[in-house]
Amino acid sequence: MIDFSKKHFLVVDDFSEFRSSIRGILRLLGAQHIDTAANGIDVLELCRRHRYDIILHDYNLGEGLNGQQVLEQLHAEKLLSVHCIFIMVTAENTQAMVLAALECEPDDYLTKPFNKVALQTRLERLVRRKHVLAPVLKAVEADNPNLVLQVCQAIEQKDPRHAVLCLRHMATALEDLARYQDLGQLLEQQARSRPTGWNLQALARLWLRQGRFEQLTRLLTAGVRQFPMMPELRDIQAELAALQGDRPATLEALQHAVTLSPNTLRRQSKLASQAWLNDDTLTALHALRQSWELARHSASFDHELLWQLASILTRATTTAKLPDEAQQWLSIIEKTNKQTPQMQSAAALLRIEEQRRKGAALTASELQTQLAILQMHKHTFAAISLLQLGDWLALLGETDAAESLWHDCAQRHAGTSGVLEQISSRLPNLDSQPLQQALALNRQAVALHYQEQQDQAQLLFEQALQQAPKLIELNMAAARLFQDQLRQQHADAEQRLNACLQRIGSLSKLDPEYVNFTHMQSSLELSPW
Repeated sequence: MIDFSKKHFLVVDDFSEFRSSIRGILRLLGAQHIDTAANGIDVLELCRRHRYDIILHDYNLGEGLNGQQVLEQLHAEKLLSVHCIFIMVTAENTQAMVLAALECEPDDYLTKPFNKVALQTRLERLVRRKHVLAPVLKAVEADNPNLVLQVCQAIEQKDPRHAVLCLRHMATALEDLARYQDLGQLLEQQARSRPTGWNLQALARLWLRQGRFEQLTRLLTAGVRQFPMMPELRDIQAELAALQGDRPATLEALQHAVTLSPNTLRRQSKLASQAWLNDDTLTALHALRQSWELARHSASFDHELLWQLASILTRATTTAKLPDEAQQWLSIIEKTNKQTPQMQSAAALLRIEEQRRKGAALTASELQTQLAILQMHKHTFAAISLLQLGDWLALLGETDAAESLWHDCAQRHAGTSGVLEQISSRLPNLDSQPLQQALALNRQAVALHYQEQQDQAQLLFEQALQQAPKLIELNMAAARLFQDQLRQQHADAEQRLNACLQRIGSLSKLDPEYVNFTHMQSSLELSPW
């Protein structure tokens, strides 16, 4: 029997009766250190001040953050030790909720109601697993991938039954070491002998990067058939279709993924973007509204989504007064983004459009003020926001400013499926050939990088960057190569990596590369220490 007396527990539920009940069960199991919380804000604050061994967290906490969003924020702030056991608890068992909870990867999932025996059995199994993996987790904490591999091999030799527990840590270590060929062999061997959802997903993403599209297509077909409830495989199908230039297939795959698991903000916002770029306004509007309902309390929610929603609604009408729903979203933006000049300016642009529709005389100075702010902060907007901002400026007679935004959007976001087509319809004289060539070189370079041909990949990246130095997708792909070279202590790798990030400047939270971009910046800032 496991000794729980020295374990520090955190029990999270919005019902005090349930918190008391779980506290009582844990007392019966010998636990002495038990904290409780009723909402996500308190959880985050407690985890900033204390280190917990086991967290039992309800999924649905009523108004405010839910369990999924709390876990995502804990990971984002690095507040969870790798040794901590996080169990998601819920009274619901709907597909959408279960898949959303599993996607943020808790250590386990427990459905109410449960009794002392059920909880004890689950806790003891998870504690034993963490005990077996303790040497691996210490190596992970030390950020030592070579040691991770050594310890995993030692555990496997000591007891082959535990080998399966080490697989994900070995895969992560091989990726950190840029040993992509070895990673592919490990993943493919496991996919053939003992396929799991994470294994197929990891192999699919590796083959996507290596440009092995034919094999990937077959793998995804088999994976979806074997794991039909895994939305991540549909996400990869969408990425593959986008790389192949198949916009309808990209949108269809994203719609499948959202149908399976609609409670993930990242997926809903991506669907909204692709739907709008494919001229499917109704799907875009629905996804944007869902984003608000799902994540308005989350730190990862960006009010730029509300501006896109208000903009699309306004564009769909020609009435003098903006639609009531658009007014609602603009009011929220104006109240909650007072310290965010670019969002205030974007909202002001729609207010100016309303005045134009009413026939009121436009104040040139006010419009010029907003133009100056938008120009200063244009790199903080997502692709479809830039396109829409340009549309409104064109309607207001600011053709040069509109074309400037569209040109900048092309230079930065040409890698997003559908963006160049939208811009070409607005700028018929746009020469997109250099961008297309840069994208083709980028894809070849990425494949070479993940085939461990770093020198050849670097040459192609350098050629591509000469043609499209502002392209986000290209700079981030090159940055990943230079990050691998930095870990291998190549000369000038840090300088090249920093140059890529500086060329990007800043990103919207809605950009698919935002999280990776932020992590790279943070790692560079910390590297001297």
